Amino acid sequence: MPYSIRKLQQTGGKSGSSFLVILPKEWIRRQKLRKGDPVVIIEREDGSLIVDPRLPIAGESRNTEVEIEPNLQWTITSKYLLGFDEIHVVSDKPISNDQRDELKRIIKRFVALEVTDEDDNRIVVQCLVDPTTLPVNKAMRRMNLIASRMLSDALTAYFNGLQEMAESVVKRDEEVDRLFFLIVRELRLAIQYPRMSEGMGITPVKALDFRLAAQYIERIADLAVDIANRTLHALDKKLVKKMEPIVKMVKKMQSNAVTSLFKFNSEKVAWVIKAEKEIIEDTAKLRQYLISTPNDEPQTHLYVVDILLRIGEAAKDIADLGLPKSKEVDS
Repeated sequence: MPYSIRKLQQTGGKSGSSFLVILPKEWIRRQKLRKGDPVVIIEREDGSLIVDPRLPIAGESRNTEVEIEPNLQWTITSKYLLGFDEIHVVSDKPISNDQRDELKRIIKRFVALEVTDEDDNRIVVQCLVDPTTLPVNKAMRRMNLIASRMLSDALTAYFNGLQEMAESVVKRDEEVDRLFFLIVRELRLAIQYPRMSEGMGITPVKALDFRLAAQYIERIADLAVDIANRTLHALDKKLVKKMEPIVKMVKKMQSNAVTSLFKFNSEKVAWVIKAEKEIIEDTAKLRQYLISTPNDEPQTHLYVVDILLRIGEAAKDIADLGLPKSKEVDS
């Protein structure tokens, strides 16, 4: 509905201590509210008030029902990210063992999603995590730690031809994805339910920043997998020596950028922004070296150099989100 301007009314005359504002009748009807029904009022940092009738009562779960279908993975993903606590998977026909196994395989992709009840035609999948007990900032720090170690191990494997280490990097990407889905779920809840946002200590603006940052970190983990998948044999030591300064700078860019996301540090942000320009120049020189110098697998090396540049760009994008706030996120 279009906005409307309402005048404050004071009870008890000029000496009254309470103020009233009349809510639009059309809105009351659409929300199916009646006299005496409770609504929750939340004050935002900008001074605005939110009147929200949708907030669940403490302990009340948000349930949904879906049919067994070929695209069940995408359906479960959607419902999980929308913040449903219980997903009832139903079928007109008895659910087969293969379908049950497939569902259990799907829910392994998500943190704290478990089968809690089932019968012939129904399986209840429940999310057993409370957003207020597993803060987004802790989940994101954990996600970044895994991604950082994946990048370090991927480069070590690539430089030294370590196939087993490369394979371990690929396997760890699943844990990053699990944390990414959890973070997106919690951030959506923070935006959708103001009272939950207050409990999580995340404003809508911060939720948007975290959503973008999580995507960049997840991207860094994917790029680490790309490097690991190109592990063949040990590289020439001269080439490794030329790549190491870029690798060191990229790692520091990621560390400084994510640190400033939670606690703003102008010097670290400025360093990351400056480092990106240096990375662009250094990778250009390294490309020229690879093109002009005979070596094994030149296209693979060029691709890895390009990946390092993209990781640096992702770190810079994260640093751009680390702007000073009135209240920083606690560790």
